[in-house]
Amino acid sequence: MIRRVITRGATAILAVVGIEALYAVLRPAPKQEEFDPSRVLGSPGHPKIRIAVLGDSTVTAPGVAGPDEIWISHIARRLSEIYQVELRSWAVGGSMAHDLVANQMERALEFKPDLVFLSVGANDALKGVALRKFQSNLEQLVAAFSEIGAIVIQSGVGDLGTIPRLKPPLRNLLSRRSLRFNGAHEAVAEKYGSWVVAQRDGPLDVWYKNRDLWSPDLFHVSAGGHEIWAERAWSTVEQALDL
Repeated sequence: MIRRVITRGATAILAVVGIEALYAVLRPAPKQEEFDPSRVLGSPGHPKIRIAVLGDSTVTAPGVAGPDEIWISHIARRLSEIYQVELRSWAVGGSMAHDLVANQMERALEFKPDLVFLSVGANDALKGVALRKFQSNLEQLVAAFSEIGAIVIQSGVGDLGTIPRLKPPLRNLLSRRSLRFNGAHEAVAEKYGSWVVAQRDGPLDVWYKNRDLWSPDLFHVSAGGHEIWAERAWSTVEQALDL
């Protein structure tokens, strides 16, 4: 009897989560343009630094007005005060870690970057990729760039439960799941000596309370959200480059 009740309860929870997932995916949303932040910045007289960016829509940035508002563009502008920055992005919206391995890694390796940003993990968590598989793909990426002597900075995974488009209990489930995926980032970084942006430093409730940080589709972040990402990423850049 008890087992039957537990089974029914679990089935009901799964059904609700499934409905919430369908709602989040199928709910109408405005089409938003995506961007490529690739550019060259800074004086030719400065030391040169090549920056490669691999990732997903956290880099192509649907929800901002243009590439200047993307978090990596903020980073590049700051670095251009002391370097001539050649920034190249291979990011594609919707990408997961295995997409970076299959479609972005080889071209980025040919670029021979000094600094690499891997902005990935949210889609893996959202789309049900097994944590072990995600960590294995992430490790392959970090190992490849570490082998050529590049400094690697990983995005980590923030609290996906803050996404306004999501509702409980899916929101609660993804908060827990994203924390585990962030842990995978940290485990890989510890193994290879790479860096992870501290996405979870500071109050997380700002993402719940301030809708201005989100774009009209209630899924991607706005220019204001990218400013927060840039500040957190910059703290890691300063440490990684010993600025």
